[in-house]
Amino acid sequence: MAFSVNATAAAALLLATSFFAVPAVSQQLEMPSNEAIQKIMQEQAASRSAALNGKIDPVKAGTFKATVPVIEAPAPTKTESLDDVIARFNAAKDGKKVNHGANDFIIFVSFSMPKDKLERLAQQARETGAVMVVRGFKNGSQMQTKQAALEVNKAGVPWEINPNLFKAFKVESVPTFVVAAAEAESVLDDGCSPDATFTSITGDISAMLALDTIRLRAQPEIAKLAEARLQKIYKQQAPGTVH
Repeated sequence: MAFSVNATAAAALLLATSFFAVPAVSQQLEMPSNEAIQKIMQEQAASRSAALNGKIDPVKAGTFKATVPVIEAPAPTKTESLDDVIARFNAAKDGKKVNHGANDFIIFVSFSMPKDKLERLAQQARETGAVMVVRGFKNGSQMQTKQAALEVNKAGVPWEINPNLFKAFKVESVPTFVVAAAEAESVLDDGCSPDATFTSITGDISAMLALDTIRLRAQPEIAKLAEARLQKIYKQQAPGTVH
């Protein structure tokens, strides 16, 4: 950095008064030599440079800790292909026993329903963990069935093509919501499940309302299944939960 002559002289005078003691007031002040002034200025410049260019050590790993809540994310599920669903439908049509699996909440629908309602029910099925069931192919065509399913099942929920379940749970109109006990798989001679093993409700309502209605009005065993599913849903929807 360049200094003016006057500034240099003033600095020299200040340095002289700072570094040279005055033994007596009447003593005449003597200016330090140029060599002494240059040496002091060099030392100060070096000190400033060291301060400005000094190395700043980064924060060491492990010295900063952030606590975050432990969130249990649901395990990923495998979604069946439409071909798998159709193969299972063909097996049911040939008379092979097809059960509703471990799922105790089923939503019966039809491709004749408005598309927007099917989309909403598919989303609700995903939120409640239900399985969607249709009676058969749309217009008797596998290709039309695949296309219709792809359009309405954007939520990616599991679903069935199974006329036997319609008969087992005496479903005559859609949408119908069914909560079934495990014993419902043991159908009677007429192909229907015992009435005490399931409860159904039909109407243009939401899946959550259907579950709550069954919880309040069904026989104790079925009501407990509905209540357990509702509690699971509420837990998953709690703040801080990953879906």
